[in-house]
Amino acid sequence: MKSPLLTSDESVILLELASGNEMAYNYFVEKYWQKVLQQALSFVKSYPVAEELTQDIFIQIWQKKEKLSEIKSFDNYLFIVSRNLIITHIRKKLIETESFKGEKLQEMFLKPDEQYEYKELDKIINEGANLLTEPRRTIFLLSRVEGKDTDFISSELGLAKRTIRWHLLEALNFLRIYLHRHYGIRLLILLGIGLRSFISSFL
Repeated sequence: MKSPLLTSDESVILLELASGNEMAYNYFVEKYWQKVLQQALSFVKSYPVAEELTQDIFIQIWQKKEKLSEIKSFDNYLFIVSRNLIITHIRKKLIETESFKGEKLQEMFLKPDEQYEYKELDKIINEGANLLTEPRRTIFLLSRVEGKDTDFISSELGLAKRTIRWHLLEALNFLRIYLHRHYGIRLLILLGIGLRSFISSFL
């Protein structure tokens, strides 16, 4: 259950976040979202990609919240987490680009067995998405399936941007757990046939 914040002392709020207080988490998301987004945007030069990276950064903050009780400066910690994830993303894209350059034209398309696995993976993700409550399900589908940004979703659904962000973070957390819990071995197989880029958004 969410408990209200009774202080404006960030060091105290940080301890609240470390103990799992969602209000404390919302405080840091609201305060630092734009800063992280602009940092990501300065590197990747794509707003949708920067927004996804920002979501992933705050998801990692929540997943590793217990560690926050050991840090003194959330700003510094957030900078390190952001830098590491952005660098990982850039390295991954460089590897994918080099890999893609070396492929023959006929290898650019999925083979029949890979097409089947791709459809199976899509089915698995849809199963998980169907378990999400509304409006979280719709927000997730608009963001990660249709590629819409927060501004569009906010306007389309008439919800505040911070509400959209919260639902996206919660949806992605849920789907990561769902995929690992129900399809752990299957995902390893799918990764083995080269569908890493499609899966990586949900792991």
